[in-house]
Amino acid sequence: MPRHSKNNTASSVFTYHETKSLDYGTKKHRLGRDSFREYNACFLCLQTARDPVACPQGHLACRECMYESILAQKQTIKREQRLLEQKLQTLEEKKEREQEEARQVMLDQFEKTQTSMLGNRKRQQREQKKEDETTDESTNAGIKRKIQDATDEDQLERTAKRLAEEKADKVKSKVTSFWLPTMTPEAEKQYKDEIKPIQTQTMCTAVKKPHPVSLKTLIEVKFQYEDDTKKKCQCPACLKTLSNSLKFSVMRSCGHVICNTCVNMFVKKTKRCYVCEAKIKSKDIIDMSPEGTGFASGSSLAEAKKWDVAFQ
Repeated sequence: MPRHSKNNTASSVFTYHETKSLDYGTKKHRLGRDSFREYNACFLCLQTARDPVACPQGHLACRECMYESILAQKQTIKREQRLLEQKLQTLEEKKEREQEEARQVMLDQFEKTQTSMLGNRKRQQREQKKEDETTDESTNAGIKRKIQDATDEDQLERTAKRLAEEKADKVKSKVTSFWLPTMTPEAEKQYKDEIKPIQTQTMCTAVKKPHPVSLKTLIEVKFQYEDDTKKKCQCPACLKTLSNSLKFSVMRSCGHVICNTCVNMFVKKTKRCYVCEAKIKSKDIIDMSPEGTGFASGSSLAEAKKWDVAFQ
């Protein structure tokens, strides 16, 4: 038996079948050819692309699937925008209520001060002081008023913050369940400047890092087929059959698909498409190389990993 019991699956005493049957540790498995999408398959429905189109980075899809994806994303964006507007409106109303409560508290305190005996004495002293003053206050009236308004606003914000803290302390003293969502730090009040804007651009999700895509930027892909069955495609220049092991590109301006070998030999030198003689720039040549196979390791996702919690 192995020397360490916690590492008992790393020894040769277990057969291949026993090691595979154990749900313990990290398991690696190299993906084979059947695990990758075909070169002419839609990345959304995983079937052979019908009326194929490509995004600006060369990801192939059916026209119908791509339109549905963009439309669904636009509907989601509109829904999120409505929810964001409602949230902003709710936060503004909440902030106004808090300021109104703070203003009422300040008025109550002012009334208590003015109606008290000490308040009346101070008021008489202030009136007497104003009568004795001989300086001209007309020039400084606007400045004093601005300073007084700024002071009132600051005092109002401080009062509102103090009232909110008092309410939070009262709630904490009554509720002992610290795991409630309302008691988490993320549940603190948020204002307009603290809310992040939502993504308003439709994205292509063919890769891990999505990139922007729109109906105007889609490229109509034109494959050349070997026969009328339209099952196999070929390069129009060298007549090689396209497959996952062959790299090819699409021309942005005309949509013709040519293998990269012919692109380097003909298209890049003449600056024209081999099929239709359309003018081609270097930026108009978009690589459409497929994922490749597990043996060729043409993809960064050629290895799959599976792990599980030990002894569960």
